[in-house]
Amino acid sequence: MYFRKKRKKETKPTPTPVPVPVPPPPAGPDLISQLPDSILHSILSLLPIKDAVRTSALSSRWRHLWKAAPLRLDSSSFDPNVQPPLNLFHVIRPPYWSWEAIFRVFHSHHGPIQSLSLTLFTPSEMDRFVESAVQRGIRQLNLVASYYECTYELPAFLLLCNSLHQLSLRGCAFPQALPLSIFPNLTELRLNSVPLPNDLLPNCASLQTLLLATSSEGPPVSISSPSLCKLVFDVDSSRTELIIEYAPNLESLMLGEETTCFCKLKVLDAPKLQLLGFIHANFRAVQLGGTLIEQLEEPTLILPPIFKVNATPCRTNTLFSVKTLAIEMECYFEKAIPDLLRCFPCLENLDILKYEGNGDEHYLDKGIWEEQGSLSLLDHLKTVTVKRFCGDQCDVELLRYLVVHGKVLHNITLLCSRHISKKFVETKKRQICFEKRASSDLALVFFRDAKRNVHFSLWNDLIYY
Repeated sequence: MYFRKKRKKETKPTPTPVPVPVPPPPAGPDLISQLPDSILHSILSLLPIKDAVRTSALSSRWRHLWKAAPLRLDSSSFDPNVQPPLNLFHVIRPPYWSWEAIFRVFHSHHGPIQSLSLTLFTPSEMDRFVESAVQRGIRQLNLVASYYECTYELPAFLLLCNSLHQLSLRGCAFPQALPLSIFPNLTELRLNSVPLPNDLLPNCASLQTLLLATSSEGPPVSISSPSLCKLVFDVDSSRTELIIEYAPNLESLMLGEETTCFCKLKVLDAPKLQLLGFIHANFRAVQLGGTLIEQLEEPTLILPPIFKVNATPCRTNTLFSVKTLAIEMECYFEKAIPDLLRCFPCLENLDILKYEGNGDEHYLDKGIWEEQGSLSLLDHLKTVTVKRFCGDQCDVELLRYLVVHGKVLHNITLLCSRHISKKFVETKKRQICFEKRASSDLALVFFRDAKRNVHFSLWNDLIYY
């Protein structure tokens, strides 16, 4: 009998369920747009100008908000990779520059101006920008001129601006005849390659911070200001002179690393000066009160320089107010350092920047610190920082003197430019006689300075534009 084979029932695959689209939640109210205009103006003023202008495309509510917000306009931000031409024959600007956009943004805006930075515009264009900025209460102004080798002279209406608080100039010039009252509310002035008129500072009643930088030879720079609190001076290739004649409120005098190599320094009347430096070990002449230390003979390949100390009757022969001093020391010129430290009997913080080319083969004044005895500053010195410490004989003798005689010294920080091993640390502690330290609270700290920064933290302001 024939039996038919029963076929297996085929199972159909379960169809994949099609996801049902979920409708988006209903849009809530635009809470940001409901904020008052004053708050939105503050927010827009913190944005880059390009982003602030783009908000006008959000809605009709935002279309004109940026035009009334405080404006921060930097002409270099429109195309930072392109520099304007310095060739006199390239008068017509290439089309890929955004000069037209700068004009449109500036003249479309009708609110107050917080800051304005202009780079290499023509004098007529500068006048148009500056005049409009003064009328709208400019607070911070940065002008980089010298367009086509033509120095831009500041207009008279800028000197009388009441709203200006910070002014930075490069390649500009002041008028020959200055009014009796200049920049009534200016607190910070930065001048780079700008001649300083003699009657400028006494007429700036509110000036507190002054930064001067130059790379050309010029007449002596005289500082006389009753309100000045901080002075930064940097010169790298000129034979000039810096004279602090009258600065009763000056607290900080910061110099470029090699400024005193080219420039003579005279601090005649600064009773509140607390921070001073850098003073290079190969300085030309330094006068502090009635104490003058000057270099009599130029150094040669064989003989180190010869320094002479003259003390004349004066209101003060030393600066008792200075608490922090920064020096750049080179072993070849170490002989002048003890005489320099004697001018600061109340010094509390000493920062030493070592010259990178130091080595025992250049060290000629061995044993110079053993002849000094005890300096007055050792009764007050608390911290010492040595940057680019390499542990040569010059470093060891100086540290041994400070460790053995520093009565209240509690911290010595050594920033090393080489690898630090346990053997290196133990050897240097033994060489500087750390076990014979005069202060029981003294701590000796070694750090690996991998970044090899050339400035101490307090001297970061010396970095200009």
